[in-house]
Amino acid sequence: MTGVNAEWLGGDVKAWAQSIRNGYIRAFIILALHETGVFEALRRRGGRTAQELAAECDVDAHLLEGTLNFLAHADRVIEKRDGRFSLGERGDWVFADQVLAMSYGAVGGYASLLYNMVDTLKGRKRYGVDFVRPGDLIAKGSYYTGKSNYPWVVSQFQQLGARVVADLGCGSGDVVIAFCKLDPSLHGVGIDIAPAALEEARRRADAAGVADRIRWMLGDVQRPATWAASVPDVQAFNAIMVIHEFLRDGEDAVVEMFRRMKEAFPGRHFLMGEFDRISDDEYEQMPYPDRIHPLFYQEIIHPHTWQGLPITKEAWLRIFELAGTEVVTMKDDFPFRLVEFVVRF
Repeated sequence: MTGVNAEWLGGDVKAWAQSIRNGYIRAFIILALHETGVFEALRRRGGRTAQELAAECDVDAHLLEGTLNFLAHADRVIEKRDGRFSLGERGDWVFADQVLAMSYGAVGGYASLLYNMVDTLKGRKRYGVDFVRPGDLIAKGSYYTGKSNYPWVVSQFQQLGARVVADLGCGSGDVVIAFCKLDPSLHGVGIDIAPAALEEARRRADAAGVADRIRWMLGDVQRPATWAASVPDVQAFNAIMVIHEFLRDGEDAVVEMFRRMKEAFPGRHFLMGEFDRISDDEYEQMPYPDRIHPLFYQEIIHPHTWQGLPITKEAWLRIFELAGTEVVTMKDDFPFRLVEFVVRF
C-alpha cells in the first residue's frame, strides 16, 4: 500500500497503534463536548478557561480541563494559549454534518455494539434482548446523515402538489420538522411506534416553531391498515433510512408491506431514501477514508443489530416491481450512497 492510503493508516506499527488510541478517545470526547454544549460555547466566544466554560455549561471544571487539554494536544480543533481554550484552525470541522453524524450515530448510538462485541460474537448476548441502541442519539445521527437530500425531497413534494406529507418511522421528528422549515406552506404528520419518541418530537416541533403544522400519530408502519383511516388528508409519504430495517423479516415481508400500502393509499406517492449496498470490488477501489463510514454501516451496524443486510438499488427496484408499484423517479447521486425513489402506489 502506497501514497495517501498508507499515510492515513500509519506508516509503521507505532503510528498505526497510536492513531487507533487517539481516534478512539477523540470520538468520545467530540460527542461529549457536543452533548454538554462546550463546543457551542467555544463557537460563541473562545479564549476562556476550563473553569469559565464549566460554569456556563454546568459541567465539572476539573474533568473538563483534562478533556480539553487532551484535545488541544492530540488534535487541531482546540487550541490552548495562556491557559485559555479556543476553537483551533480546524475548529469548524467539529460542526460538519459528517462529524455530527458520526458522533451521534456511530459513537453515541452504536457504541453499545462495540462494548458488547465479545459477548455477541460468543453468543452470550444479543442485540435487542440484552441491550439496545439509544434512540434519541440514533435519530440525531440519522438526521445529519440524510439532511443533504431534504431540499430535493421537498422539491418533489412541491412538484407532486403534495401539501400534507407523512414521515414514516419519524422517531424524534427531525425529518418532518426540517421539511416544514424548508417549506412554510407544508403540513406534516409524524408516525412512529414509540410513544416516547413522539413525545420528544412534540417538544422539538414546538421549539422549532412548527408545532401548529405537524401532528403526531402512534402507528406501526408495517401495518398501514391500522392507521390509514386517520390520515385521509396525507397526499405523499416519506421514509429516509427506515424501511431497510424491515428486511430483518426478509424481502418478501417488505414486498407485502408495500402491497398493503398500495391497497390503503392507491394513487398516492411514496418517497424513500435508502443506502445502496457496496460490493467487495467497489470497496477495493475506494480510498480508505471514503470506505469507513459505509463499512461501519453495512458490515457492523446491520449484522450486529440483526436488521438484515442493506441491499442494492437494483434490489429495491425489484421489490417495488413485485409489489406492483410504479417507480416514477430514482436519484442516486446523493452523499453517503443514499438513493431516493419516488414511487406511486
